[in-house]
Amino acid sequence: MNIFENVIIVGSILALNDVISMGMTKEIVLGNVSSNLIYIPVILYGIQMLIFYNGIKFVSMTTLNLTWNLCSNIVITLLGLYYFKENISHLEIFGLLFGLFALLLFGIAQYGNN
Repeated sequence: MNIFENVIIVGSILALNDVISMGMTKEIVLGNVSSNLIYIPVILYGIQMLIFYNGIKFVSMTTLNLTWNLCSNIVITLLGLYYFKENISHLEIFGLLFGLFALLLFGIAQYGNN
């Protein structure tokens, strides 16, 4: 099986790229890293589209984009909570659980269609 055929794997790779890019951007904004490094997240986002391009050859753009966004939202939230020590409300935690449930449904749907 081609790795790009698995929407959860591709969505996770795209989300990992988001974590690196957004985490580095946050560090630049906080002044912890030189602002000259902003080009790294910009380049990573260019690579992001190449990964997305290859992914939509095997799964629908809609499914891949939703999966990518769900994975990214969950992982970026965890980065904010645990690395940057940000806080979220109980209602936002509930929303995060809905995101995890949605990812589970996307995974089940993909394997149910094969």
